[in-house]
Amino acid sequence: MSETHDDPARAFVTALARDIGVTIPESCLPGVLVNRDLLRQYADLVNGFALPDTCEPAFDYQP
Repeated sequence: MSETHDDPARAFVTALARDIGVTIPESCLPGVLVNRDLLRQYADLVNGFALPDTCEPAFDYQP
């Protein structure tokens, strides 16, 4: 496991999985922790994007 994944993060993920009735095999836990970190980075990007109160909602999406 990488050095960025400390015991508290590991314990948190394990406890959360147990709380919702999911078993994470020990061999999968490093990948789960990496994905948790990646999702946290994405959430930080979204939360860090300031939208003014005057921004109009997009009612129709057209790619």
